[in-house]
Amino acid sequence: MPLTVLIKDIVLAMEMEGEETSALLDLDTGKVEFVSDYLRRQAERAEDGSEDPDLPDWQKPEWEIAKRLVSAPNSFLRLPDRFDIHEWSIMEDFSRHFPSDAISRQLMDAIHGSGAFRNFKSTIRRLRLEQAWDDFCDAALRQIAIDWCEENQIPYA
Repeated sequence: MPLTVLIKDIVLAMEMEGEETSALLDLDTGKVEFVSDYLRRQAERAEDGSEDPDLPDWQKPEWEIAKRLVSAPNSFLRLPDRFDIHEWSIMEDFSRHFPSDAISRQLMDAIHGSGAFRNFKSTIRRLRLEQAWDDFCDAALRQIAIDWCEENQIPYA
């Protein structure tokens, strides 16, 4: 059983994960780790007998994680990624449940049609709702992280 995972670490990882980087939970340590797709592919090749790549010192810890990921994949769980988060649904919930009907309508209009994400962010700025949006989004990501931990029977705090 893994150590207790901090929900704030999972949320931060979900916010930071890029298109070519995976955020993973190390089940042995309870730590959130990041591994680039490039180093994971290099580790797969190295397992087949090729040499370790010549990496700068700052990348060597990630290399060790990539090798462990390839040799012991059951020691890691992939954290929720952008495909699990559904940002549009979070924007819709925020818009639909906003206390002011007039503002709610403006937000709902912004998320429909071409450029929905850009229009929504622009409307949030125009209406000076950045803090309310950030708070709502943080709470939504926190709930996704909690649901993920419970689904995977991961103790969390």
